[in-house]
Amino acid sequence: MLLHAMSSKSQPRVFVYGTLKPGGYYWHRFCEGRVSNILKAKVKGSLFALPLGYPALVTGDGWVQGYLLTLYDEAVLAGFDMLEDYDPDRCSSENEYERVEVSVYFEDGQAAGSAWAYVMELDRVNQQQGVIIANGDWDVDDPDTLPSLC
Repeated sequence: MLLHAMSSKSQPRVFVYGTLKPGGYYWHRFCEGRVSNILKAKVKGSLFALPLGYPALVTGDGWVQGYLLTLYDEAVLAGFDMLEDYDPDRCSSENEYERVEVSVYFEDGQAAGSAWAYVMELDRVNQQQGVIIANGDWDVDDPDTLPSLC
């Protein structure tokens, strides 16, 4: 069964790959108690570490590891939008990330349907001097990956 970014119960699905992953810096603030389902998953793309201490997903041919979250409601998604500096009413060049619908896969490669994901343009990654994460997996336990709060 193909599942879309919005489930039949109006519970948005979001693929997370960085600070919103379980154990990530923002998990407790934005996700704890607001997620009805958590599954390990992956999407096509490339993952970059940004100097500010968080990652960026870019469209590509590699695999990015993360989690497929089913959120309780749209209000949780609005919190994600705020964190990711995304506003659907702004010009895309004014958003840090764009929220786009992506195809998601389980770890074994089986299709898991679609979900929202926050994607950054490669030009912006390059402007921020992003460094490719070759294995496509953001390490939430690495102290060097904490967001810069400066």
